[in-house]
Amino acid sequence: MESTSPTNRRQPGAEARNDDLGPENSELEYSELHRLLLEHTSLEDVAYGLAQWASDSLAEHAVACGIAVQRRRRPILVAASDKSTEHVMHTWLARKSSPLLSVLTESVSVIGPSPEGPANPAASPSKPATDQLLMALPVPLEDEAQAALVLLGAEAEAGSHALLGAVGRCRRGVSWALRLAARYAHQQELAEHRAAAMQNRTVIDIAMGVVMGQNRCSPEEAFEILKRASNARNEKLADVARGVIASVTNSDIETKFDA
Repeated sequence: MESTSPTNRRQPGAEARNDDLGPENSELEYSELHRLLLEHTSLEDVAYGLAQWASDSLAEHAVACGIAVQRRRRPILVAASDKSTEHVMHTWLARKSSPLLSVLTESVSVIGPSPEGPANPAASPSKPATDQLLMALPVPLEDEAQAALVLLGAEAEAGSHALLGAVGRCRRGVSWALRLAARYAHQQELAEHRAAAMQNRTVIDIAMGVVMGQNRCSPEEAFEILKRASNARNEKLADVARGVIASVTNSDIETKFDA
């Protein structure tokens, strides 16, 4: 039977520090996580790398690992150490009520059988049963984001002390690295949005100059003309502005800003 327990969220803005990993982790684990963060620039790549790292760290327990990341106004990111686990996670997320959604939305830990049915009878220690839920644990992030660490394998091992200890250390490593990756992704997206806004503002200003010259009107009137055209055509203001510029020049307007 599925069991759940609440887990305290880390407060927003909490520092992602190396010591979150705990003294149990070796220097090798530190270096692997550092290498992973340095080699991958996107949050998706980091999530896939962490899923594989977690699977390798728990190899003696024959479990497959997955990571789900939920961020505001973003689709849920799913990454796993193998395609079968990734498919199971997507199947859970497609349902209105599932263990994985409970972890992401309620910050609870879930242990129990997968809703997909009984374990694969062909599974073996070298080929974990990826249709049996072992654990789904919350991994608190920042900026109202939340993640989950999913382990799939033989349910009989779920209460094993050796496995629980290994999972605890693994979860701390995933939490530390994922918080840094999510923080970097958030800042990168903000920079991209600012650059796009500046580019659009420049294009609109140029188009206003064209409209002012054609209609001998003030900047305010030129902007209203562009705005009315945007509403009438159901197009973005910047796209209308580009059309105005294209009507008077054969050259592309290039606006470059450092993100």
